[in-house]
Order: sequence, then structure tokens, then C-alpha cells
Amino acid sequence: MTTIQDTLRSFGITRCYKGFQYAAYAIQLAVEDESRLEAITKEIYEETAEHFGCNGAAVERSIRTVVDRAWKIDSRLLREIAGYNLDHIPTASEFIEIMATHILRSSYELHSLL
Repeated sequence: MTTIQDTLRSFGITRCYKGFQYAAYAIQLAVEDESRLEAITKEIYEETAEHFGCNGAAVERSIRTVVDRAWKIDSRLLREIAGYNLDHIPTASEFIEIMATHILRSSYELHSLL
């Protein structure tokens, strides 16, 4: 989880944003099981909402705020870690997928160096 939180902080997203915890948890769920991305509303938003005692719509809305902040702070970095031509602000689900893929790729690269 520390890697995820550090990655979010690199975009100026801190614990001051309610969406910070939601995004970190949602990304962790996707990292643990990438198949969750195929049913993001049920498998990620609803599970995150249940964990934090709110509803899935609140989770998605808070993550959209996080995405907006990330895009405003460093869209270049977000484009770079996306690994594809990202010419618009990503949706909340795209952001989770981008971050999860980045975390998994970074972890794989680290393990292959060891």
C-alpha cells in the first residue's frame, strides 16, 4: 500500500482528500486481482464503499476528484505511466487501471532486478 500512496502523493494527492483513501484502496484491490477491473463498479467501487461505510457513487465521485487533481498537477507524468496516448483526463476507472498497471509493472521490474 505504501507504493500506491507514494504514487498518489507524486501527483499532489494527499490524505487531505477523502478520495485519497478510496483511490488507494481501489487501486490495491485491482493490484491484488486484475480481473476486478472487468467489473469495476461491483468489484472495486462497491467493495471500497463497503470497506469505508459509504456508497459506490461516493467512491467514484471522490476518485474523480483525485483524477482531476492528478491531471492538473502533472498530466505529463500521468501520460507517461499510462503507457499509451492519453489525450484527455482519464475516467476514474481508467485511472485505477493505469495506477494498478504501473504498480504491478514497477513491482515486476524491481523483482526482476533482484
